[in-house]
Amino acid sequence: MYHGRGLASVPERPDWLAFDFEHAFMFARGSNGHVLTFAATRPLKLLYFDGSSAAKVMDGSLDSQEVVMFRGVRGGNGRNGEQEKIQMLCEWGKPLGIDGFVRMEFHL
Repeated sequence: MYHGRGLASVPERPDWLAFDFEHAFMFARGSNGHVLTFAATRPLKLLYFDGSSAAKVMDGSLDSQEVVMFRGVRGGNGRNGEQEKIQMLCEWGKPLGIDGFVRMEFHL
């Protein structure tokens, strides 16, 4: 798994990872951008959201995540609230032993 960012340090808070280098590279911002590589040391318990669920649009693609996070569809927060989303998903999943979440996104 890969994580693109402007710093070489490992994120200290929950953040998103990509399954391929090219996707992470898009987030390696700045003249000193980095792509960090991560490997699991044990099998992971992941929850998969399909249907372009990581797309930052106003309607539809975030609905399944919102049902998990808010127990209903709020809609309208496509580009905003990424940190809120990951925090809420982690808080919801921790008691269930979920290690992380996979959100489908468009890929060339």
